[in-house]
Amino acid sequence: MKENRSYISAQIQRTLNIIKVMAGKEVEGISPSEITLYTNISASNVTRTLANLAEQKFVERLPSNEKRWRLSAGLVQISNTVALNLNKAQQQLQQDQHNYSRLSV
Repeated sequence: MKENRSYISAQIQRTLNIIKVMAGKEVEGISPSEITLYTNISASNVTRTLANLAEQKFVERLPSNEKRWRLSAGLVQISNTVALNLNKAQQQLQQDQHNYSRLSV
C-alpha cells in the first residue's frame, strides 16, 4: 500500500524522532540541547514536544537532575500491553492448531 505523503505531519514526525533519540537513555537521561543536536529540531520545538509528551506521561524529568529527561513508564506500559496481547494471540493460534490437528476426518 502506497502511503499518501499529504497525511505526514511534521509535528508528529518530530515527536517520534525525539522518542527514538531518548530510547536507551532512561538511566542517565538526555538534555533538551542534546536532543536538538541529535535531531536537528529547534530548541523551542524540543521544549514544546517534551511538555506534550510529559502531559501524556510518556517522558519525565530525571529525579536526580531536573535538566535531563527520560522516557517514562507510560511508553513501557504500552509496549507491555502490545507484548501481552501478541502472546495471547499466539497462544490462541497454538490452541486452534492443536484443536484442528485432533479432528478426525
